[in-house]
Amino acid sequence: MVGAFNAGADAVYLGGSKFGARAYADNFDRDQVLDAVSYAHLHGKKIYLTVNTLVKEREFGELYEFMLPYAEKKLDGVIVQDLGVMRFIRDEFPGIELHASTQQTVTGIYGAKLLKELGCCRVVPARELSLSEMKAIREKADIEVEAFIHGAMCYCYSGACLFSSMVGTRSGNRGRCAQPCRLPYTSDLSRDKGEQYPLSLKDMCTIDMIPELIEAGIDSFKIEGRMKKPEYAAGVTSLYRKYIDLYYAEPDKKHEVSKDDMEILKSLYLRTGISSGYYHKHNGKEMVTVVSPAYNGTKDEVLKKVREDYLGRELKIKCDIYCKLKLGEKAEIIMNVDNNGDFVSKTVYGNEVQAASKRPMDEESVRKQLERLGNTSFEADSIEISIDDNNTGNGIFIPVSELNELRRKLCEDMEAELLNAGSSDSHGENTSKHSSTGSVAGKEGSVAAEKDNGSVRKDTDVHVLVNTKDQLEALKDFLLVVRKGDNAENKAHAVTRLYLDSELLLNDKYSFATKELLDNPAFSHTEIIAALPYVTREESFDGTSDIKALSEMPGSSVSGVLVRNLEQLGYLKEKDYKGKIILDYGVYVWNAESSKLLSEIKGAAGSSFVSEISVPYELTIHETLEAVKSIAKEVGIPISYNIYGHVPMMISAGCIKKTLDKCSGKLNTYNREVLAITDRMGNRMPVTTNCRNCYNIIWNTNPTALYNKMDALYEKHVFDHFRIDLTVEDKDMAQKVLKAGICKEDKEFRDSFLQEIKSTNGHYKREVE
Repeated sequence: MVGAFNAGADAVYLGGSKFGARAYADNFDRDQVLDAVSYAHLHGKKIYLTVNTLVKEREFGELYEFMLPYAEKKLDGVIVQDLGVMRFIRDEFPGIELHASTQQTVTGIYGAKLLKELGCCRVVPARELSLSEMKAIREKADIEVEAFIHGAMCYCYSGACLFSSMVGTRSGNRGRCAQPCRLPYTSDLSRDKGEQYPLSLKDMCTIDMIPELIEAGIDSFKIEGRMKKPEYAAGVTSLYRKYIDLYYAEPDKKHEVSKDDMEILKSLYLRTGISSGYYHKHNGKEMVTVVSPAYNGTKDEVLKKVREDYLGRELKIKCDIYCKLKLGEKAEIIMNVDNNGDFVSKTVYGNEVQAASKRPMDEESVRKQLERLGNTSFEADSIEISIDDNNTGNGIFIPVSELNELRRKLCEDMEAELLNAGSSDSHGENTSKHSSTGSVAGKEGSVAAEKDNGSVRKDTDVHVLVNTKDQLEALKDFLLVVRKGDNAENKAHAVTRLYLDSELLLNDKYSFATKELLDNPAFSHTEIIAALPYVTREESFDGTSDIKALSEMPGSSVSGVLVRNLEQLGYLKEKDYKGKIILDYGVYVWNAESSKLLSEIKGAAGSSFVSEISVPYELTIHETLEAVKSIAKEVGIPISYNIYGHVPMMISAGCIKKTLDKCSGKLNTYNREVLAITDRMGNRMPVTTNCRNCYNIIWNTNPTALYNKMDALYEKHVFDHFRIDLTVEDKDMAQKVLKAGICKEDKEFRDSFLQEIKSTNGHYKREVE
């Protein structure tokens, strides 16, 4: 932190002892955070706290006590991922700025607008966005935009990555990513059948883009470096500060980045090769460290120079000191400080100055004591001393210990004055709106007024999601068999809803056949919901046009949409969509406070906009039950629980096909291809391309299947719907999936099916860290 500030950073994000997305970093304890805030404010800097993990229901009670001392200290802001944390801090500590983390996967103006309405003043958009997309957010959403300019890059859209938690227990959403993207994989696509690193992106370096980024209206530049060394934080910051200042000093002049400066940047812990990120390209092989994700070595002379220039010393506030020592009057010392253009002066008084009985106190002796400011926040520009013995000729005397005490008190008073001035002008009221005896939702030992929700829910029905025409046909055939009452199939759970991938409705290749299938009597009692893409952007192709087409589809039997991100939710709200809004797992609801924030989103008529929510993949059944029961009391919104599906572990703007082979050439058209990568343990992970919106999905090798848990889950009467997701299954496998999950009496088939597919229970009992 000190190195970054010395090198020219205006603000530092730092992690506390909890709730931060770098759990393995050398994080700050409470007192260190408080000291950091004081240090920053004294020097006109800011401290932002990272409270950017997803928070379980049982952990939420710790948040109030965690935040309170920082709020009282006038913390500048927090960066958040969890919607519940966002709501809680907004309501409890309104003087603290809310910054939406890149983990919220903001990909456009509508998501940014929504977050602004809900209380955020700044968004850190997805790193995958182009500069033009970021510029549009700044201008059209009218919210501050913070953009990454240097450091490591995730392969997956941040916040959408479940890879680390699904293959282990370390969740990226909890700050504990094990970085499986940096490991080697093999693929049939590659001419070289050996191991490669198709998921390991090169580090970002945009120092030569500084003028362009400034002119795009970006409010804040972010250097990623929380688990790097101090030399990295200081060295990288100093070089970006240099070229930012050069631009502002001479905006019309082109300032080429020197070869020496670029070599320093490359040597400061960057991976082999660098790229300028996604600002001017959507993806490409040249962005990936296909051969090796190792770091460059760092030259000792570079580290030594950085240490000498920026480490081992703290920032000091320049001051002028005036000392008046007049016989018979109280000793007086004055400190003057120019606080960003405001003149601040403090004075301290001591005892009456005495006549010297032996050796008189001379100016040099006084100066020696006053300039001892080494352990304080100050550095004297000038020290002026006036000694007056009233012309007695005997000189004056003041004890050295008194001079030292006056100097210490003067520094303390000035520090307090500067901190108070800074906080009262710009921070507002940061402390909690509730008294110590007030009732705070989520605060340990107290709960807000609860709705009486003692009624038992109806029997849970089943919803099915399909991604392909073959899967839709498999569902049709299965439902027809069930309705005929043949064998054990007649004792089946009711399938009341079909989630239909939007491409099946919009793609001319499939839409007519889809309509014919949906007109089949098999679906006569089945609600149709369009499943939107995992990513919606406005880049070369405006993804919102497909959502618009779905909502305006003439004579459509589609009664709602499955929303997978904040951009889609914001767009539909702005257009006042009248159908059902069902939130998929990726709009994370880990706690009741999140559901309360979502319930604040209203349609034009003032009614709640969100119709249903889905349980996230990373919660255990016990954590899920805690959250669901609390949500039922607080909000009472219907909840869906996934019982089968290959988990989408990564949603990436990168394209494995393009990296290891070549682009399909069908950008922004309805085209999907299925490929695979294989890890070191021989696990073959399916990968599907979505050329319409230009992203890849990497699916878990084995599906999560909770069929043998369904009886126990039914008895709990806490879920409104169970969901079966058909993703990469062919028609034959889809029929088996449906029979095993829906025909509740055919347990023999179900057990043999689970053994055949080598299914996993996911996080049903395996808690993420």
